[in-house]
Amino acid sequence: MSSSNAVEEGNQLSKVGKLTIALVHPVNKEKNYAMNKDLNGGFGTADDYGNSFTSRIIRMVKKRAIRLPIITFAFLQALFKEQGHSVKYYEESLPEKGDLDIILVYGTVVDLKNENKVCKFLKEKFPRAKVGFFGPFPSRNPELFNSGDFVLLGEAESFFMNDFRNLEQLNGKVNVSSLTDMEKLPSPDYDGFPLEKYGYSPAISEKPFVVLQASKGCPYSCRYYCTYGEYQGPKIRQRSAKKVVDDIISLQENYNVKGVQFRDPVFGLFPKFIDEFCDELKKRNVKIAWGMETRLDLLNENNLKKMFDVGLRNVNVGIETSDPEIAKLNKRGLVEESHQEKIIKFCKELGVKVSAFFILGYEGDTKETVRNTIKYAIKLNTPLARFAVSTPYPGTGFYSQLEKEGRILTDDYEKYTQFNLVYKHKNLSEMEVKKLLEEALRKYYFRPSYFMSMIGWKIKEFWL
Repeated sequence: MSSSNAVEEGNQLSKVGKLTIALVHPVNKEKNYAMNKDLNGGFGTADDYGNSFTSRIIRMVKKRAIRLPIITFAFLQALFKEQGHSVKYYEESLPEKGDLDIILVYGTVVDLKNENKVCKFLKEKFPRAKVGFFGPFPSRNPELFNSGDFVLLGEAESFFMNDFRNLEQLNGKVNVSSLTDMEKLPSPDYDGFPLEKYGYSPAISEKPFVVLQASKGCPYSCRYYCTYGEYQGPKIRQRSAKKVVDDIISLQENYNVKGVQFRDPVFGLFPKFIDEFCDELKKRNVKIAWGMETRLDLLNENNLKKMFDVGLRNVNVGIETSDPEIAKLNKRGLVEESHQEKIIKFCKELGVKVSAFFILGYEGDTKETVRNTIKYAIKLNTPLARFAVSTPYPGTGFYSQLEKEGRILTDDYEKYTQFNLVYKHKNLSEMEVKKLLEEALRKYYFRPSYFMSMIGWKIKEFWL
């Protein structure tokens, strides 16, 4: 830490004094499906596919295989410790006793009723404490989170680095003055997290597994419907390659971490970052299995080889639709098909798993265009394919447009899971979309060639 940063933080601490802080990630144990609140731009996802035999099997597998921590909690815990505060993280349980000053609860679209219930309980149990919400969804929709003292309107890391001066600030809607400077954050602290329960299989099979973040911000036009760009903004805020590798080494030394998935909206957008990151890993002889989310048009054989050599094992990419006209109608720019197929084929040969994301029920979609997308997904035959239903999230341009047209079907936001049609589609009914989703899952995952390809991946992993 530089001397100027230390002085600045010391001044802030002297104004606030040493505080006792609880960080609360409410886990809804009544849900029988995977719920990952750090996904979907921090709005959260809930993998409730339906009640068909196929859907129930996939739902059960995903609940057992995929559970991710919320990276903001790990950064906040490190930040509070650096500032001299006493902090404890809660995920499997809730605070029961103690003289708490601040309780921070993470809010989402998929579990807001339970989160408000937990917040109300904590406020009653700790009446002296300031209890409130943070996260992308409450930041954009604070009126839905009224069970505590406050809601942070912006990024919590930035608020507690730059704006926080006294407890009296934590009332009502609390504005955050700036975006988080990723370079100033300390390495994430996972003390108290249930590390043994996190996993991202089969994309990243290695454990202990956690998530990291090397950048925030996304400049692409998909912010019209995408929660990442809408909340984080178009400016890329990049953490240096040296600091990211410092983060990985810290995780290895403190928690024996062997697998990491980066939570950047688009990993490697900043010029030269991928080269610098790979060089830093190689120079410091860091061995780690890692994955990222990016765009296929940012990948080529050279940078893939370089990343594979230093541990890249998974790439999440958005394919979304196979129809250029549907993509255009929904303000999406598709990657050139031949490049897309070439890179996916090369990843398979190299030993990098591709997780491809597809969206059903886009504006303009018909049964025919959706089935064409399902056929294309099968043609690509990636190790993982995620089929989701087009969802207008409050705060996005897509939601605002549909609201003006009177086409929003429900304000029960817990149905905004990515697997329910929540707006009036011009060509498809709710039931038709549900059946198409189940058809996609069945046709993709329950075919002999898919099982054979997964056996091939297991053999390849053994030899890598």
